[in-house]
Amino acid sequence: MNYVVMGIDRIGKDTFIENNFPSHKKIHLTKPPKDVDPLIFSKTEYCDYFCNLMKNDNLVYNRGHIDEFVYAPIYRKYSTYWLTIMEEEFAQSVANTVFILLYTDNFDMMVDDGLSHDFNRKEEEQELFHKYFDQSKMINKIKIKVNDGKMYRHPDAIRHDLGAALRETPIIKGDKEIPVEVLKSMFSGN
Repeated sequence: MNYVVMGIDRIGKDTFIENNFPSHKKIHLTKPPKDVDPLIFSKTEYCDYFCNLMKNDNLVYNRGHIDEFVYAPIYRKYSTYWLTIMEEEFAQSVANTVFILLYTDNFDMMVDDGLSHDFNRKEEEQELFHKYFDQSKMINKIKIKVNDGKMYRHPDAIRHDLGAALRETPIIKGDKEIPVEVLKSMFSGN
């Protein structure tokens, strides 16, 4: 099983991945470098991303294609129509992947590290993440709330919610569902 963890900058993706997928191979997608054409870079990056998810197992991506739907039009000023087509083409073939959106309902807990796209736009960005995540053609999708008031939730509480969401979501791998016993063993103690 592969996982793609998405959400706004500073939401806790790195920590979530370390706490929940310590034995998975981790791949961190990045924004296009300044010295290359961002559209060409992104098309190549996301084609590789979908192919990796299709051909491999036991991967966890930090960031995913939903990030491109959010950030490209705002900060790189190009359309993501090509990505809509790519997503539709790959939706069935990456059924071995669970797409996870991390979100918050209180932005006061977040700290600007100076590395975010535009820290003052985090609420707008999160709204777009929800919009594009909900519209996504991907089959296996889960949302996880990472905060409790102004504090990040304890990793065990988040792990519990992840395990519960996985057990409640009919995860499809290829043309069949993954047995509940397998899901429970993945998140034992939940």
